[in-house]
Amino acid sequence: MARPPMISRRTILRGAGAAVALPWLDAMAPRTAMAAGGAAAAAAKPPVRMAFFYVPNGVHMPNWKPKHTGVSYELPRILKSLEPVRDKITVLSDLAADHCIGKGAGHEPSGGGFLVGEKCKLSEIPEVGGVSVDQLAAKQVGNDTPIDSLALGIDPGHRGDHGYSGTYLSHISWRSKTTPVDLELNPKQLFDRLFRGRKPQRPDWTAESGDAATKKVDTIETSVLDLVREDARDLRGELGTGDRRKLEEYLDGVRDIERRIERAERDKHSHHREGLAEEAERGRYSDLPELIMPDGHGIPSEYAEHVNLMLDVLTLAFQTDTTRIASFMFSYEKSGRAYPEIEAPGSHHSTSHHRGKPENHEALTRINTHHMELFARMLQRMANTWEGESTLLDNVAICYGSGISDGNKHNHDDLPVLLAGGGGGTIKGGRHIALIKKTPICNLYLEMLDRVGLRLDSFGDSSGRLPQLA
Repeated sequence: MARPPMISRRTILRGAGAAVALPWLDAMAPRTAMAAGGAAAAAAKPPVRMAFFYVPNGVHMPNWKPKHTGVSYELPRILKSLEPVRDKITVLSDLAADHCIGKGAGHEPSGGGFLVGEKCKLSEIPEVGGVSVDQLAAKQVGNDTPIDSLALGIDPGHRGDHGYSGTYLSHISWRSKTTPVDLELNPKQLFDRLFRGRKPQRPDWTAESGDAATKKVDTIETSVLDLVREDARDLRGELGTGDRRKLEEYLDGVRDIERRIERAERDKHSHHREGLAEEAERGRYSDLPELIMPDGHGIPSEYAEHVNLMLDVLTLAFQTDTTRIASFMFSYEKSGRAYPEIEAPGSHHSTSHHRGKPENHEALTRINTHHMELFARMLQRMANTWEGESTLLDNVAICYGSGISDGNKHNHDDLPVLLAGGGGGTIKGGRHIALIKKTPICNLYLEMLDRVGLRLDSFGDSSGRLPQLA
């Protein structure tokens, strides 16, 4: 029986107004290269993708930090949901971000400086120390993909304080000292950017919900799968049995996301109305700028579904090699979001200033656990996505953490940080590693840059590398 023909990694299913990139298929691996081994085989392997996930206000460290090091450690309460993928998780203790220390403020310098590795300028006009680590990689790695990087978030911008710009709170990704990467919040706009070739539009949160123009923009059209049906049918005829199954599973996943976006468009308002109500109310009785409040426009009415939609689309972007670099914020730094759906109804920021109260410790743990469960769901999906003989989770390096450790102290040492993924087979997971105290987190960034092919001698305030990861 003749082998199915080899197809290009950049094969696209096209239709009128749609372009659907494909996941890694066996037919994309050059057989001669794989048979030859060595450098040729390495070149035929899936690429390593890199991402940075940010959680605001620190965490409840007693329920985050494992009590033992090595491979036999027990996952604490906040990390329990990682159990199914623990062999691809490396918990890193004693990392520090001295560059997040600011004058009179704990939060603004933490968000703005987290991925930059240098201090933010004390100014209401934002200026950070340089290009963030993700954008440094995007300038090189991004040339190989349709989209150089993605900067994703859930909640809108926040007002700054203590003389610092609010931009520091809602942006961790920076293209230059004065230019943050636009944060994408809307799942439909993100989906359209990937599959319909449309640039994200700055939403008008002040538009009336019944505005005809808004409805026209935010109503999903014919499924992209209907638009590329003929191309998909032709491709199926060229694929082997295993690849046809992978293609069907992938296209089913795309359609599932479309359906969920359609449901979100029918929601009367976004989850921000309840989650950020306390923050908005506080702003009315202060001299701080009014908090921007999204209202509908295709954003789900539930926070968890908003996160899941964004992360599912991000997974598709990695799976199809549409981008290899991303960042994600569960909320802005200093977030006052409430989580009544998990019995944490108070402001997250206020709760993080726990003052040693058990009820605040419990509420903070619930919030931290909720974020981790949403993250773990994405990792498990990656673990079930095969790319030849490895999985998507094997081929990512994802940093999850915060620029603050204990929200009550605003300290920037012993940060809550973990590294997820196998880094293309170069990271030995399943361990808790206690580093030398106050090891710069930029040492971790250097290691992650290595995995995506960008070798630097230093970055930010780095003092070396982390050979323990290998």
